[in-house]
Amino acid sequence: MNYLTVKLSKNAIPKYLSGALWFTKQDIKNFSKLKETIQPGEIVKILSQEGFFLGIGYFNPQVYYALKLLTKDEAKIDEKFFKTKFERLYTFKKRLYPEDEALRLVFAEGDFLPGLIIDIYKNIAVIQTYTTGMERLLPLILKALKAALPFVKGMVIKNDSSRRKEENLPLYVKTEGKVEELVSVKMGGLKWLIPVIKGQKTGGFLDQRQNRNFIKMISRDLSVIDAFSYIGGFSFYSLAGGAQRAFLVDRSSFALSIAEEIARINGFKEKIILVEADVFHFLKNPPLTDMIILDPPAFIKNKKSLKQGEKKYASLYSLGVKALKKGFLMACSCSHLLEEKRFETLVLEAARKEQRQVKIIYRGYQAADHPVNPAVRETFYLKAICLGGY
Repeated sequence: MNYLTVKLSKNAIPKYLSGALWFTKQDIKNFSKLKETIQPGEIVKILSQEGFFLGIGYFNPQVYYALKLLTKDEAKIDEKFFKTKFERLYTFKKRLYPEDEALRLVFAEGDFLPGLIIDIYKNIAVIQTYTTGMERLLPLILKALKAALPFVKGMVIKNDSSRRKEENLPLYVKTEGKVEELVSVKMGGLKWLIPVIKGQKTGGFLDQRQNRNFIKMISRDLSVIDAFSYIGGFSFYSLAGGAQRAFLVDRSSFALSIAEEIARINGFKEKIILVEADVFHFLKNPPLTDMIILDPPAFIKNKKSLKQGEKKYASLYSLGVKALKKGFLMACSCSHLLEEKRFETLVLEAARKEQRQVKIIYRGYQAADHPVNPAVRETFYLKAICLGGY
């Protein structure tokens, strides 16, 4: 392993020992010299100031978190390294959802591979890289994925997220092997069509799996509004649980057209009402229902948008409370910068302002194949709360 070396400062060692995977320019000894000699995204050996081995990572002097840790072992970062990782992760993640044909194989820092996301939809893998380091490793990653999971017949490199702009990476989508726009998978006892090329994120939102199961459990005989429905994740779980009908509200005609086909193949065609609309406008004059599910996109992208994003969440939750005369309100947030307590406060304040007497019957989080790394707060992002009894 002839990797160039990067030394952590003494002040950074406690951070390293706590499990951190990200290190700033200030954490790196002689950073000003290193930035002239190490290329963005290059693999480096990480040492203590005294020369003790600490791990292997990648270095990018052009971003604030200039160093990201890949392993604390003296390992070569090659195809074998990733193959071993992918095999172990698949065995573990499949244990969580043995009957489902979709799972998150790699959840970046949550699975100790910063900058990398991989979702598996039956025999299609959707890969996203967010850092220069992982982008440079992409050819190895694709080879290792084929070797580790030979049932994968096609891959989508879905690198169209604006997050890549933080490291000046180009936005693109490309495919390898045989990939069709819609991938048919079984999940939660239902048949799904996942738009892996033109869809949002990797095509499906697997992180809501456990929260949807709760909705399924309480939906019998209810009428449901699924706001920001996308392809109908919450809607179809509720219908599978015995809901009478579901309103799918989304601005995307593309997503709603897919939802319509999913409804047809699951026998729910007569129980859905597709509404192409802005959710905020729709909730000002909604139909009478027994349950409203609010699963918006992240309104808080960074610290600068925190206050404005909170106002938007507060407005949404308020509209949801007003729209529901009785029944259940499921509110969600996928903004990691919105702390759990603050999120809950926004929901409960909306109820209080409308003088609704409520009780919390459920608190939910991201699915287990999106593990939280306690040393990286950003990996805990999805919160859900269900109010009932009013």
